Amino acid sequence: MDDIDLRVSERLRELRAERGITLSALAEQTGISAPHLSRLEKGERQPSIGALLQLARVYGVSVSRLVEEREEDDLHLVRAGDAPVHLGQDGRYTVLSGPRATIAVVRIELAAGKPTTLAEHVGEEWLHVESGTVRLTVDDRKETLETGDSAHFDSARPHRLSAANRRSATVLIASSAATVPMRHPVPH
Repeated sequence: MDDIDLRVSERLRELRAERGITLSALAEQTGISAPHLSRLEKGERQPSIGALLQLARVYGVSVSRLVEEREEDDLHLVRAGDAPVHLGQDGRYTVLSGPRATIAVVRIELAAGKPTTLAEHVGEEWLHVESGTVRLTVDDRKETLETGDSAHFDSARPHRLSAANRRSATVLIASSAATVPMRHPVPH
């Protein structure tokens, strides 16, 4: 486990402790099983992008706050050569949005032949293929997206990505899921 994974698991434990909620209550709010949440908090599993979005939304924090060093600056810069790359269960990813962002922006490198975890979360999602060819599945609809193509959809619909043509692909994803208010958010 690297420093980033330790930071994510630590922040997840801290946030749950601050909110004073049980794993069962958090599971009910996120739709992620309590045993899986426990493994995430212990650092035994790496969260998928969808899980990070759900957890951030429930806790009312940005995805960046879960995975990056805490910043207090009003200007969040991500320099190309300095962007921290994380290895997650869906592939290598970089969080590009800042800690107080109202939209989560992530660049993900999809490995050939390995689809992302099926995700469904409140909000909207926009994605743009930076390189390669991507297979987007929303509900039962499958679309092939080439470099330069974009898609926008209701992220409450089950969706997943995979690199097509046995080659890796890079996708830029912007999601409002982290900031869509919940009916019963976990209190601060």
